Amino acid sequence: MENDLAIVTGASSGIGAALTRRLAATGRPVVAVARRDAPLAELSDSHPSVIPCPADVADTAGQAAIIAAAADRPVSLLIQNAGVLEPVGPLVEQSPDALRQALAINLEAPIALTRALVGQMPAGARILHVSSGAAHRALPGWGAYCISKAGLHMAYQILRQELADRDIAVGSVRPGVVDTPMQALIRAQTQEDFPAVERFRALKAMGELTSAEDAAAFIEAVVNLRDTLRFSEEEWDIREHSPVTG
Repeated sequence: MENDLAIVTGASSGIGAALTRRLAATGRPVVAVARRDAPLAELSDSHPSVIPCPADVADTAGQAAIIAAAADRPVSLLIQNAGVLEPVGPLVEQSPDALRQALAINLEAPIALTRALVGQMPAGARILHVSSGAAHRALPGWGAYCISKAGLHMAYQILRQELADRDIAVGSVRPGVVDTPMQALIRAQTQEDFPAVERFRALKAMGELTSAEDAAAFIEAVVNLRDTLRFSEEEWDIREHSPVTG
């Protein structure tokens, strides 16, 4: 299946870019999906097996572009990494449009892409959701993010059961607190909007953030697990399971 496509969403920076580079370094064709053209062009320039796909995962035109980039080829790996933190602030102060957009990107898009691509996924294919501790813990100011990631975690649990008969494994991974542009956005918040902001500033100051490269290496190891049941039966947390073997 090494010649089948891998698809990585949110590939323009952070974990997504690092993971795309790792997968493409093996010569595997990787459809790299993100809204920004320039970072995707840089990835494809340095890794010929990268297929750039500028697209917004949250709208139908973007989803159509991803399907077109896959071009009816077998897709043996789909990594649902795209996600947004905003809107940040008290939940009751967020506009309906802002909440809908967060849910569209973080929750609805992974379900839509799975629905659109599952017909191209051969037996033995894998889908991986990039989750967060926020899926399991309520953080004031992160209402939209916590709710959408909690929904994504439930989607993983449902899909892993519903797709088992097709021999398509669905997994979930928590990469930890990673030094990405999202973390920079977190540190820029006011304490009024995000009461826990000082904790995240301290993690950066003390050098305790995981690098995007280390997070990508962890995710790649999870994806490459030989045991399908082990891949999908529980969510992988980098703080508990690293290093991953077998």
